[in-house]
Amino acid sequence: MSKLRILAALTVSTSLLFSGCASSDEPSAVEATTTTPSSGNIRTDDVEAALDALVDAGSVAAVAQVRDGENSWSGAAGLAERNGTEAASADDPVRIASVTKSMVAAVVLQLVDEGRLQLDQQVDELLPGLLPKPVTVRQLLDHTSGIPDYLVGFDSAEQIAARSADSVADDELISQALAMPWPTDPGSTFAYSNTNYVLLGRIAADLDGKSIGQSLQDRVFDPLGMTDTTYPTDAAIADDALHGYVLENGTYTDVTDYDASIWSSGAAVVSTVGDMNTFFRALFDGTLLPQNLIDEMQVLTPSAYGLGLLLGGDACNPGSGELVFGQRGNGFGYRTFQFSSPDGHRQVSLAWTTAAPNPAADPLEQVATNALITGLASTCPA
Repeated sequence: MSKLRILAALTVSTSLLFSGCASSDEPSAVEATTTTPSSGNIRTDDVEAALDALVDAGSVAAVAQVRDGENSWSGAAGLAERNGTEAASADDPVRIASVTKSMVAAVVLQLVDEGRLQLDQQVDELLPGLLPKPVTVRQLLDHTSGIPDYLVGFDSAEQIAARSADSVADDELISQALAMPWPTDPGSTFAYSNTNYVLLGRIAADLDGKSIGQSLQDRVFDPLGMTDTTYPTDAAIADDALHGYVLENGTYTDVTDYDASIWSSGAAVVSTVGDMNTFFRALFDGTLLPQNLIDEMQVLTPSAYGLGLLLGGDACNPGSGELVFGQRGNGFGYRTFQFSSPDGHRQVSLAWTTAAPNPAADPLEQVATNALITGLASTCPA
């Protein structure tokens, strides 16, 4: 199978909320992958096997949707809740973590298109006196601002749990970040920071005269018919959401319910694999943005991170330099991938519901990457 190289820094995230530690036994296996009927030339058997492999490796559930033009296939493996009896469904919502960033970037770029701000405008003009160094909107979008990440330095689930049980205001998150040393100077290099997108959410809210959650609803979710997508500001999550689990030292901890304000506009959104595909297709086909701003988002950078997007090599044409674009989310108990061809014609969204505290040491990471590759490769011309 063709190998996809995902060249990107990953979101720093960890576990939280010990809401009932399970035994060290692995989750009960669900032998058959439940799927919707296959469509078109999508090679569904390969994707089904990849989802099953994720569950066999220890994830409680794995869900995906693959699109090739008007053809679409959705599938799921595993259970909606560990030790439960209900099978997971691709229609079940999950916390999509940093895939949120692409959605917030779309709102910001719509404001650019409307002439209400500029990519190279100084943040100080929009949020006067807040930042001690000169940072532009573009640098927030592509993580070259140098602003510290308020989530860095959490070494245990207990530390995250202590800050995630209750609501936290954006101003507090920003203040925590600005009290830290800046890792780099603005514009000098890539340094991933969730604080960048908290600031972008605040800028968008000020310009739009409403919360970033309401802007997302009005500008993105409602126009695109993303009825299973929400921007929670508290612990709210749909009753039919897949449960998320932290797997640490052989123990599964249910972390489904936590206050999403800790992520703010960097990673708070709850969605489905289908709605994620709907968003990225609309982002890339001109529905949400004009082509000149799509081109800005998709510029290849040394960090492989554009304006709210990750960039990777196309599994259908390895070594050709052709790219796919999307995002990934490393949340508490949830992981997500979404990648699309530049025009949004070929797509795969993947989510799985078990994660180690440290994404870089997650034993499911390679299995999940293989599933992503398989999903993209399933759309390649025969």
